[in-house]
Amino acid sequence: MSTTAAWEPDEILGAPYERRDIPLGRDDEGELLATLIHRHQDQDSPRDTPAVLVLHGWSDYVFQRTLLERLHEEGMDVWGLDLRKSGRSLRPGQTPTEVIRLEDYDRELDAALGAIGRDRRPILLAHSAGGLVAVLWAMRHPATVSGVALNSPWLVAPLGAVGRGIARRALAPVARRRPGSPILPRGPKHYARIVHTTYGGEFDFDTRLKPEGGHPFPVATLHAILEGQRLSAAGQVQVPVLVLRSDASRLSLRFDERMRRADSVLDVHAMDSAARQLGPDVRVEVLPGAVHDVFLSPPAVRERAMHVLRRWLGGIGVLPPADPR
Repeated sequence: MSTTAAWEPDEILGAPYERRDIPLGRDDEGELLATLIHRHQDQDSPRDTPAVLVLHGWSDYVFQRTLLERLHEEGMDVWGLDLRKSGRSLRPGQTPTEVIRLEDYDRELDAALGAIGRDRRPILLAHSAGGLVAVLWAMRHPATVSGVALNSPWLVAPLGAVGRGIARRALAPVARRRPGSPILPRGPKHYARIVHTTYGGEFDFDTRLKPEGGHPFPVATLHAILEGQRLSAAGQVQVPVLVLRSDASRLSLRFDERMRRADSVLDVHAMDSAARQLGPDVRVEVLPGAVHDVFLSPPAVRERAMHVLRRWLGGIGVLPPADPR
């Protein structure tokens, strides 16, 4: 599948970022599309510049210009992808984040990699549920990417193996009959309270695209994630994997000031255990004081995360070796 729409300025990130639609046909809610984002390159930019494709998490979109600019400064050709029914790709009347199977995202990933260039094998830099999508893609299509960098990936649900199996089987018939029905309500606003400018944080994301408590969780999407987690646990990623995570979780319905320096969304120890089983070349980096999206953490933590990412990219040959200091 190819992208057919013209490039146009991206009003969210601003110049020199551009966007174009990836048409995906229709479902019972109407037109389906994804949105490809690219930092425009000068005509004299090297043609062999290594590429990175950024994937967002659940109930999220690609908005972190500071991260994208830093990747550019490190020598990367920077791309992003808003998945179907998320962020820039969400259309009126659609159920936000609804997807039947995580493999359905293969269509926009394939189109994005085609636009980047089939011979370039980019790095996938993916957050949370997007990390699970990236893992499944890399398991099925290892020759298309050079490596997978996971930012607090959602690799396991906190239900135990038996509980996850029961939940998958119970949700399956409901997901088929009423895929857009909400299975979980909006969550607490703790994470937004930590990072959004409204509450004194550093990041001014659009809360219509990334709601403070998340969108209501469609039953089909939850089933797709549980099934994706089962598949990821049963497979192996044959390209290098980097996992960035916090050193602690603070999971509560009540706000706790310690959430400002912890993952307030996922259990980092369960994440760690699942991550280390992903393949033969996995590096897990623990970042003290990181929040759920490590690149929304306090500045010193973000700098450490970028330092680790840069050294890993140098170590796997995507970028020149980094300064060892």
